[in-house]
Amino acid sequence: MRKSLALMFLPVMMVALLLVPSAAGAGVNVLELNEGYTKIDNASESVSFTWVVFNNDTVPYLVQVDAREGGDASGVVPPDITLGVTQDLSALNPGESREIVLNVSASRTSRSDVFPVFVNMTFTRMDDPSQVQTASKTVTVQVEALFETSGNKIFGIWENNLPSPLNTLVGTFVITVLLWALLAGFIYFVIDPIVSLVTKRTKTELDDRIMEETRMPVFILIVLFGLVDSLTILDISPDWYVTIIQAYQVVMVVVLAYMAYRIFDRVIIAYAEKWSSKTDTEVDDVLVPLLHKVGIVLIPVVGLVTVLSIMGIDVTLLVASVGVIGLVIAFAVQETLGNLFAGMQLLVDRPFRVGDIVELDSGEVCEVKRIGLRSTTMLNAGDNEMVVVPNNDVVNKKVVNYSRPDSRRYMSCEVGVAYGSDLKRVEDILLDVADGHPDIIKREGQKPYVRVVRFNDSSVDFALWYMVDLNKRGQVASEIRRMVYDRFNQEGIEIPFPQREISLKNGGKD
Repeated sequence: MRKSLALMFLPVMMVALLLVPSAAGAGVNVLELNEGYTKIDNASESVSFTWVVFNNDTVPYLVQVDAREGGDASGVVPPDITLGVTQDLSALNPGESREIVLNVSASRTSRSDVFPVFVNMTFTRMDDPSQVQTASKTVTVQVEALFETSGNKIFGIWENNLPSPLNTLVGTFVITVLLWALLAGFIYFVIDPIVSLVTKRTKTELDDRIMEETRMPVFILIVLFGLVDSLTILDISPDWYVTIIQAYQVVMVVVLAYMAYRIFDRVIIAYAEKWSSKTDTEVDDVLVPLLHKVGIVLIPVVGLVTVLSIMGIDVTLLVASVGVIGLVIAFAVQETLGNLFAGMQLLVDRPFRVGDIVELDSGEVCEVKRIGLRSTTMLNAGDNEMVVVPNNDVVNKKVVNYSRPDSRRYMSCEVGVAYGSDLKRVEDILLDVADGHPDIIKREGQKPYVRVVRFNDSSVDFALWYMVDLNKRGQVASEIRRMVYDRFNQEGIEIPFPQREISLKNGGKD
């Protein structure tokens, strides 16, 4: 019985012991989140080590962290190393946890080395400063230098056993640079012509243009790379090497930007313009020039931002400023941007095409001459004048396209006859006039027809509806009116006009 009761209360006692802080145990626990060894592959980078501290006591603690470098295998403390610790001199309340992060940064001029970093953590009870708890951690950092001297080796591989003075560092450097130049010349004068002979046999000219535009930039890049790579032979200071590398990167970005600009301008855009001229759609005819303008601005801007970043200039503020300026400009030219997006919508939806006859919301009937990104240009044939309409108005207002689905349109000729006229005879005459005109379409389902449209004050109004080609609508309408007038005169059908009788009264006086 007693044994069973003891077994039953044992888990309860264990939980109670875990929940109640122990005066003899550690007040602050330290947990390491990553391993104590990290490698910095390239100098100028940084690594981080993280520990989590937890206050397991009932009183707050003051956290203090100190970090210092140790010596390498030879006992020398490596220079150009920066240590940074977060959460130093902070209060840690009961039941609270916090991360302590150590950042180890190496500069661009740091040499290859392996060294320890000692981290000391001190936790002082804030109610009793005499009670202090410490924790010591050691981490190991390995740095790979950006620049290391390869010694007196050609290409950094083969020992230079040539006679003096060719076997010196300067001699090895000159020989290596000349070999790189010979390699670049071999590619430029031998490999490139052979590849060009192969590309000329292909059906497309795209590869020929790419070879033409990249030939010289590739030559320059190879020579530059060989020159900078050969610097590892010379015993120069890391500061000079970093400066030269920075200048090399700037020149390389400039050359690559120039090559990208030439390929975009003379290859991609030229090929796109050639392709767009063979298509029936107007979208590519407008978008290709737009992309051309954007590209010739964007490529130099990206190159400039990259150069500034290489030179150590923070471009974040510059990009933010450009963004703010862009918003201001967008608000200032929002109407123009509206027309721009409306123009793209017209090119995609294609409610009309160049050459179509359309009727604008103003009642003008025009021929579409050009659909641009900002406006649409039309010819008003009646007044013989060009009409430029903003695309926003074209998209948001009613436009009647007379050229779709085909060029045939119904037209009407309204005429009034006097009351008492033979209405059946009037209808027959109107149909006979339409049947006798050669330009009126008389296909099945599209034949002319007559309707009585209204009873006016002094006439019964008829409408003759007929279909005619759009280009002849004005001429046919005039001829039909004249023919109707002549036939009504011949048949004795009166076309009345409004009449009013006015009576004057003299007020009863003779």
